[in-house]
Parts: sequence; C-alpha cells; structure tokens
Amino acid sequence: MKTKNFTLSGKQNKARAGQMRADDIWSAASGQAHWRLRAIIALCIIGLIIFALRDSAAAAHWLSWPLSFIILAMATLRLCACYFALTRTRPDLFNPALLADPAVWPSYTVLVPMRDEAHMVEPLMSSLRALDYPIGRLEILMISEANDPATTAQVLKYLEPPFKSVVVPTSLPATKPKALNVAMEQAKGEIVTIYDAEDRPHSGQLKCAARALIRDDTLEAVQAPLWLYNAPRNFLTKQFTLEYASLFQVWNPALARLGLPFPLGGTSNHIKREALDMAGWWDPHNVTEDADLSFRLSAMGWSIGAISLATKAGNTGEGTREGTGEEAVSHYPNWLSQRVRWQKGFLQSWQVHMRQIRGLGWRRVLALQITLGTTIVVAFLHPFAIFAMTLIFFLKTFALIGLIFAPHFIAVMLFGYGSAIYSAYVALRLSGQRSLYPSLFLMPLYWMMMFIPACLSVVEIIRAPYHWNKTRHEGEGEGGG
Repeated sequence: MKTKNFTLSGKQNKARAGQMRADDIWSAASGQAHWRLRAIIALCIIGLIIFALRDSAAAAHWLSWPLSFIILAMATLRLCACYFALTRTRPDLFNPALLADPAVWPSYTVLVPMRDEAHMVEPLMSSLRALDYPIGRLEILMISEANDPATTAQVLKYLEPPFKSVVVPTSLPATKPKALNVAMEQAKGEIVTIYDAEDRPHSGQLKCAARALIRDDTLEAVQAPLWLYNAPRNFLTKQFTLEYASLFQVWNPALARLGLPFPLGGTSNHIKREALDMAGWWDPHNVTEDADLSFRLSAMGWSIGAISLATKAGNTGEGTREGTGEEAVSHYPNWLSQRVRWQKGFLQSWQVHMRQIRGLGWRRVLALQITLGTTIVVAFLHPFAIFAMTLIFFLKTFALIGLIFAPHFIAVMLFGYGSAIYSAYVALRLSGQRSLYPSLFLMPLYWMMMFIPACLSVVEIIRAPYHWNKTRHEGEGEGGG
C-alpha cells in the first residue's frame, strides 16, 4: 500500500496558531451582523403565538402537517440507519483495521485536556500507555491548567515518554477548546486526536484511525464509537447508554455512509493535522467545539467518517469495547450541568453555520438541521408532544373532543418515537448490551427531562455564552474512570 504523505506546506501552518479571533466568521463570539437570522426566527415565533391565540384549533390543525412531515422524514431516515447497521455488507468500510499496515506509520499527537482531575491522572495515563502505536511516532500531551497545580503535579509524577506536560496559562475564555489550541502550538503529529480524563480507549484505535485516514485522501477525520462502562448504575446512566449506543452504533455510521457530516464527539475523533490547521483549530468561545469543527471541516469540502474495530458484535456481554469507554454522569445536578452546556453549544454552532448558509450547500444544510437543529427543537417539544398525545388519546377515546387530526397526530408521533426506540434497540443488539432492553420503555421519560436544560441553555447563552460547565467525574467503573 502506498503511504500517504502528510507533510504540511508553510502556508498551511496558520500564523495565528489556531486562536480564533472574535471577528472570525466561524467564531461563536463573532461580531459580524447576523441580526437577519434572529429577526426571522423571532418573527416566526411571534406569528405562531398570534395565530395560536386567535384560533388555537386551526393553529393546531395547520401546524400538525409540517410537523408531521418532519417527524415522518426523520423517522424514515432513522429506520434507514437501522437497516444500514444491520446489513453491513462491506466490513472494510466500517472496519479499517482489516486494511494492511502502512510502510511508515504517520506521527500521532494525543491531546488530553484536564481540569481539577488529579484523581483521574494515574488510571488515565495507565490506560494510554496501553495504546498500540510505535512509540517513536507518538506523543501524548497531558494538558493541565496553571490554576490547577494538583493535576499538574500528578502528571509530572508519572511523566515518561511518550507523555509530555503542557500547562495552559490562566486566561479567558476558560474552555476546553482554548486549552487544546494552546497545546497545538507544541503538537508535532500528522494526525491529532483527543481523549478526556475519564476515557479508556481501545488499544488498537490509533492504528485503526490511521489506516482509514491513509486509505482515503478525501477523508479528513474519523470518529471512533464511545461506550459507557458504568451503564448499570442507575436510571441516568442506563438512558445515557441507550443514547450513546444509538448515536455511535447506528446514527453516525449511517450519516457517514450517506456522505453527510455529523457532529464529532468531544473525544476519540481523529483528524489530519493538515485539515485541522486549515480549519483554524477549535473555536475557544464555542462550548461544543467538536460539533462546530465537524461542520467547519465539511464546509471546506472534507469528509468525516465513522470507524469500528470489530467486524461483528458479540452476542453476550456488556458491549464490544471496540471504541472508547467513558463514564456516564450518574447524578442529576451533574447531568443537568452537562446538558445545559451541550444544548448551549448546539445553539451556538447552529447559529454560526446558519450565518454561512449560502456557502454550505444543500447537503450540509440538511445535515445541520437533522443533527443540531432537531436536537435543539425536540428538547423543547418532547414534554408538550407527549402530554398532547396522551391528552388527545383519552379525550378522543371518551368522545370529549372531535378533532379530525387527532388520529393522524397520534399515529405520526407513535411512528416517530417508535423509530427512535427501535434505533436504540438495534444499537443494544449490535453492542451486546441486551441487559438494558427493559430501559427502552423508559426512554420517553428521559426525553422529557431534556426540557429543563434546554430552557436553561437559552438563559445561559444570553447571560454567560462562553461559560464552560465542567462535568465532574468520579473515577469509577472499569479501569477506574
């Protein structure tokens, strides 16, 4: 196999060192005029409210049709994704580990941002030492903050090649992407990936990603699947596992197969340095820098893929452990804080890329709506949709109302929710996590919980748009993370 040349030209190394300016068109802090988008959204909302107040029955009738179309389209796409997941006839497409090794492995940089996580350092570094990659071609940058000496001290305690310590000076914004950008000034790898403090990556993941990126010149980034090693703990961790399984086992691979971009995860995404430099690294003001970067790469004409290390999932056990193990948050305050940040970041990223809608192309605009757009909207609609569906069912059953659209509304909602639950079922089946089947019936309750963080995210994006809600990890479960 011919080895891809990853050498960068001088013009591709950005002098600004990836520190995105506030006037950059891709920055969440951009001062460029985008009042038109906000004005259109505000006018639509005001118009809907006036319409609903004047004639609520007519408003419900007419709004049910476009909403039904969107729900049916998303449900159909989700079922197609399930079909793709169940009928993977080209394992080399999903499993680059089957490809031959290159003559020379590309150099690799692993970025590991940490803040207030001294208790996670030892098990994390132990896990990263197990990565199967030529040590002479690998550097692992352990990134800590200047105002967090305890974590830095723990890193220095266990420091040995290929580990290096990077201390980020205290400055605003105090975000993960800002820390990543600081570390990138020292990074030398031709491929860059990120692991968080609680991550336990599969030992073969780097080689798997490198093979995929070498094989395809148009592929600039690949996402490895994530699974949660503390899934059985409680309701939150079980539902979090269903969410992740559906996303990484079914949804992302389907979008990649269709050639559509999807939001990268905050960890275990592997990116060619060339593309990362051209994209300007990460936006330090965006609190979901991963989702933003994926659509920025796509806007530049590059493809994003999904990789896997297993040709076939096992039929027993608690997952194939093929990607990266993570710790699901198990306490509601921590879960709420994390969801507020994610929802706020999706709002930031959606707004940023909608400002550039003319240059995105219809495929990327479509992908933006079916990923970030629907995630934002349904978080607000779940409680009302489930409540309305239940209320209409009982009122119609007992002949207390005669709404002509009631049967069609209930049928569409059931189809939409059913496809989402079936997607999670397929993901559990593929990953071998069959003990979680009973949790499928509680998914609507979990969806309704998204409403509160969605509302809080709107408040926070106005009051503190660049504040980073830190996710606290206990260091539990497999591998101590």
